[in-house]
Amino acid sequence: NVLTLTIKSENTNYVYDDDKHGILIINSNGGELSLKVFWGDMYLGHGPRSVTYRIGTNNSITELWQSTNDYTVAISKNPLDILKELYDSKSTKIILRTTPFQENPITFEFDVSELHSIVKKYPNHFATITPPSVTEAVGEMITRIIIGVIFITMLYGEITV
Repeated sequence: NVLTLTIKSENTNYVYDDDKHGILIINSNGGELSLKVFWGDMYLGHGPRSVTYRIGTNNSITELWQSTNDYTVAISKNPLDILKELYDSKSTKIILRTTPFQENPITFEFDVSELHSIVKKYPNHFATITPPSVTEAVGEMITRIIIGVIFITMLYGEITV
């Protein structure tokens, strides 16, 4: 079960004689999340790319991201951290910047205001970035207590109260 969310950048960059949008791509393959950025056909170069991102007014973070085989898409190595920060943030914007091979840096801004509604609509795809519900937390706690009682009973025999 695959879910793909694509978000076109708010701004364009002049790329090879044309204005191009960036595309933010969030994939969930059975709950396994990935985060990619298509940089408007810009050739990024071989090997990992330095990508800087900022969510709202938070501090900027720079990471090394992998490139796809055509070297126009960068793939985050830490999608859960970024998506969790996006989900927890009150901000609706993420700004991403990289420097393509032998080019000036390019920056794209994305409006991610739809993320909360998508997460609520497809909770199974985003379970790794959302806090558990009260029902899930209580259920997990009860399960641990029952397992503990069973373990103690197995160790010490019948428990009398």
